[in-house]
Amino acid sequence: MNRSNEIRPVLRPTIRLRSDAVSARTLPSTESSLGRDVSGSGISGYADVAPNGSGARIGNPIGESPILSARDARAGDGGAGDSFFEAGSVWTPEQGRKSELIAAVRAIENKSTGGFTKFIVLLVSLAVFVAAGVAWWDPWMVSMLVVVLLFHEAGHYVAMRMFGYRNVKMFFIPFLGAAVSGRHFNISGWKKAMVYLAGPVPGIIVSLPLMTAGIALEKDWMLELGGMALLLNTLNLLPIMPLDGGWIMHLTVFSRSPILEIVARVIGIVAMVAFSIFTESRFILFVAIPLVLSLPMTYRVAKLIRRLRDRPLPQPERDEIPDAAIHLLDNEIQATPLAPTPTANKAGIIVQMYESLIVRPPGIAATLAIWMVYGGAFVIAIVGGMGILVGRDLFRDGIFDMDMFDADSHSVPLDVDDTRFHLGTEPIVESYLAVARFDSAVDLEAAKQRLSPENLEKYTHVRFGNVWFASIPIEDDGQTEDELLVDEDVFLEDEFDDEFGEDDFEAVRERMRELFRPVDPAETWVAKLAQSPNVGDGMDDVAGDVEGDNGRMPRLGQSTVHVISGMHHSSIQIRAIAPDPETAKQVAEEYFQMPSVAGDRLYLPAWSPLDAPTQQQIDCRNVLKTLISGITPETAPELFEERKRLYEQQYATIDDDYDPVRAAEFAAQIRDLQTQFVADFVDGLDGEQATVGRMYQRYQQDELAYQADVEKRSIDIRARIAAGEELDESADSEMMEDEYPIMDDYLIGEQNLLGLSDSSRRSHHFAAHVSGDVLTAEDVMEEREYADQDADTDVIALNPGERILNLHVHRATDQAATLSAIVAFLGDRGFHTFELQYVTPTAEFE
Repeated sequence: MNRSNEIRPVLRPTIRLRSDAVSARTLPSTESSLGRDVSGSGISGYADVAPNGSGARIGNPIGESPILSARDARAGDGGAGDSFFEAGSVWTPEQGRKSELIAAVRAIENKSTGGFTKFIVLLVSLAVFVAAGVAWWDPWMVSMLVVVLLFHEAGHYVAMRMFGYRNVKMFFIPFLGAAVSGRHFNISGWKKAMVYLAGPVPGIIVSLPLMTAGIALEKDWMLELGGMALLLNTLNLLPIMPLDGGWIMHLTVFSRSPILEIVARVIGIVAMVAFSIFTESRFILFVAIPLVLSLPMTYRVAKLIRRLRDRPLPQPERDEIPDAAIHLLDNEIQATPLAPTPTANKAGIIVQMYESLIVRPPGIAATLAIWMVYGGAFVIAIVGGMGILVGRDLFRDGIFDMDMFDADSHSVPLDVDDTRFHLGTEPIVESYLAVARFDSAVDLEAAKQRLSPENLEKYTHVRFGNVWFASIPIEDDGQTEDELLVDEDVFLEDEFDDEFGEDDFEAVRERMRELFRPVDPAETWVAKLAQSPNVGDGMDDVAGDVEGDNGRMPRLGQSTVHVISGMHHSSIQIRAIAPDPETAKQVAEEYFQMPSVAGDRLYLPAWSPLDAPTQQQIDCRNVLKTLISGITPETAPELFEERKRLYEQQYATIDDDYDPVRAAEFAAQIRDLQTQFVADFVDGLDGEQATVGRMYQRYQQDELAYQADVEKRSIDIRARIAAGEELDESADSEMMEDEYPIMDDYLIGEQNLLGLSDSSRRSHHFAAHVSGDVLTAEDVMEEREYADQDADTDVIALNPGERILNLHVHRATDQAATLSAIVAFLGDRGFHTFELQYVTPTAEFE
């Protein structure tokens, strides 16, 4: 059989007829025109002709020759494009099929729903979803589902509208959830990723505070609603199609390979089937069946998209697929097993292919950024959810009880014009403060007669009108601080070792209650203070309180006695109105800004009536305070800017993979700046101040060396782990085998340059650490609003322009002596309208 007998009549010739003159202008050579289908749509394809009579197909495959659009033809030299369209053409069945295909694609593109219709669809689908849900689930659960799904889909809806999607509509799907659909042929990959993330991420962000509020306010509905929102949005981030997380991974990873895409879809189908079996939901199984049947077509389409990924494609015009692109994709489909697909289905495939080809996967930088948001949301959801649930167990049903932290605030006015002070004769190391309030000073003096004269002599007490302060010594069991720490470690090991059950939780809970339990006045030397002569010796009346409709109310004719202790031991504040703003600022800065201390040591304050520090000691304290504060814009502006630059450089180079070596390099540079600052500052000192500076310098050297050694050991341990070495529990102890330097140990000297208190002297009663700040009327109002207090809660009424000196008693050897000395000191400087503030628990600890 010769080759001429192989020629078959072609059914789809796509050569348009034209005049010779036009052909000569537009197609200058036979070689360049062969194989090019130049139509009004500008499609490049195969030309099914055999000009040499051989029957062979001559031409270039699609994509290997440039696409000539109608716009290009009209832009040709000498109006060649216009002459081209004036030429006649031959209609063929192929043209009719392509026209039908274009019409089907346009029907998909132009399919639009009016706003009212969209709203009706949403309402009807919501009604069907609720009806179906109530038939199978609890109505409360269905209502929570509706709220969570509406919020989730609203995120997708808003993002789509922001990025210019067309025909955006929301609807519910019975038993499955809800969805938002829209169309956009010209959107960047990162925007599409943001659309996917706009649903679960806001849901996670809102759910965590909602759950926390539910626990704090003890509102179960808030906890349940937040928990459902967190669960559904976190599950939606799983990298399984068709969840949002699956589409994010499809956009950034799976779409780059047909095999990856088909594997991802198979995993998604398997997950759906497993979920259907686990929940015994046949409806989900029915949804998975068509997905399984569509896998072959999905693979072919994905393979075709991957093949066309790097080929030129006409860009969308007016958010429509150009005719040229439709012809091009149709020609490619015709060469695959998808060719027999019905026109309507093929139009859907073309729309899918075109959108996938136009919306290219994000670049490396954008992909990493998307993964950071995606992974960060996932981690926050899991860690935050676990933390909240653990907190719920601890505070509601576990170790802690929420009411353990409930407390009442007290504001007590002090009559400084009617005072009587007694300094105890008993040496004291640390104390609690007892506060008793009576109807009058006469009642107070009468009640004191019931107390032991011996105790009244031993312990410090002071009266301010009808208010009485007394120091309650804290019992010393003889244990050192190290022994107490060992006991705590043993306790924690005993309670949390291995697995623990209900009994262990109860033991830990009781231990925590013991730590927070306030001291009962009945157990102190002021026990009889509140007893009325008409009341028996029962200890129930010691506090002078009874249960009433509005909580604890004072008993008529009785005092109110509190021992400020337990977790509220450090809540004591004393306030006074300053004579003028300048005096308030000067007193706060000069007398109540002492450098911090550690251990049992305390400074003798400048306001101590006994053994007050000298001016030289105060100057040495100021030197130490400057050294502890370190590099600031005021003390070392150049070093401050250099340190700021190093921190910015460090933060700019931080990535997810923590590098301890690089971090240690930055830390070493910061330590060099700190060392330089101290050295420069000490060089400018002389006399006793220089001695204090050198003491601190030695401490700094050892402290920074300790830090460097810990970093070095940490790097060594990480290297051993990276090398595959198995480390036992001793590895952690290796890092902490050296004792951490304590600053106070370096500042103790025979000269006592800082004026530290001597426990063998009576002046030790006044040793304390007190800090102060100045408050304006606006500050007081903000503080009152933050604490949700009524306007009459505070005794002090501050006028505009006045200032309050607010002092916090952090530690005090003798609480009553400290407060008395502060009141006397401030009174001599014109301060007035004194007020004591403290907090007591409202929980029952028995």
